Amino acid sequence: MKAVIITRYGSPRVLKLVELDIPTPKDNEVLIKNHGTSINTVDMLLRGGKAPKVAFFGIKTILGLGLRLSFGGLRKPKQKIPGGGFAGEIVSVGKEVTDWKVGDHVYGYAELGGSTAEYMVVIESVLAKKPSNLSFLEAAAVPGGSTPAHMAFRDLVTPKKGQKVLIIGASGGIGTFAVQMAKNVYGAEVTGVCGSTNVEMVKEIGADYVIDYSRENYTKGDIKYDIIFDVATAQTLSKCKNILTPEGIYVSNNPISSPRNIFHMMTNNKRFKTGTADESAAAMNLICEWIEEGKIKPVIDKVYPLSQTAEAHRHYETGLSKGRVVISIE
Repeated sequence: MKAVIITRYGSPRVLKLVELDIPTPKDNEVLIKNHGTSINTVDMLLRGGKAPKVAFFGIKTILGLGLRLSFGGLRKPKQKIPGGGFAGEIVSVGKEVTDWKVGDHVYGYAELGGSTAEYMVVIESVLAKKPSNLSFLEAAAVPGGSTPAHMAFRDLVTPKKGQKVLIIGASGGIGTFAVQMAKNVYGAEVTGVCGSTNVEMVKEIGADYVIDYSRENYTKGDIKYDIIFDVATAQTLSKCKNILTPEGIYVSNNPISSPRNIFHMMTNNKRFKTGTADESAAAMNLICEWIEEGKIKPVIDKVYPLSQTAEAHRHYETGLSKGRVVISIE
């Protein structure tokens, strides 16, 4: 099979297209003919072996070393094939697998990676039914992008109907899902923050109002929000207090971007929330229901073939994608 591997930690040029043997599933695993995957920040961390750009200076070296140790190597990660999200068809099942059969169309997120390959093995428990109204490539755009938004609104602060929700970074891979969930699943009044080139797109996916951050300092405005979801890690709770209601909550997608946010997290500030995305099969099945009901849909910026995975990584790292960056493995 064709697969993209990480030869060592570094820039996208360390990604190489190679031929590998098709893996054999264990008793509790299935073998999937993979049709697509999408890029997430964790793929950048796995490939680069260093802290994300948003991390503040004092923590970058320590965090980078910790990441390399967690990935199983100081020079290159133990898992050579990046990619967590997948969408494909089951072609073989282990003898202990009971809930799935050959031919089933599935999607989900494999924390151990392996999805930038034509075939991959995953444990049965992470599998979810692929949304019937999406193609494989569209379904591949869902894992990793929808789940942080799902976590924010299910586990941290659930919007009530009519509440005002501000989403900072509304045009990105997570933000596009967050806008649709807040509006169509929870019934909130949604304001999205994005750049001038993405204003119309954010309106089209359901935002009631859109703020162009290049033209307006929204943290100095008069409108108060019940929930602020900072997907882009562009602000801090301190900077946003002026536009929060007295009981308002600020949700950060990445607290390591600021010492103040880390302080709020460590002191359990009731107005500051952060968490880890739930990539479980239960979460993916619920998101599948929302997709099939027409409440949310993936927004895809670009699709790259497997052979251009390095180019896909470069594009993702610009931070300018409108929605998800997808890799086709067909």
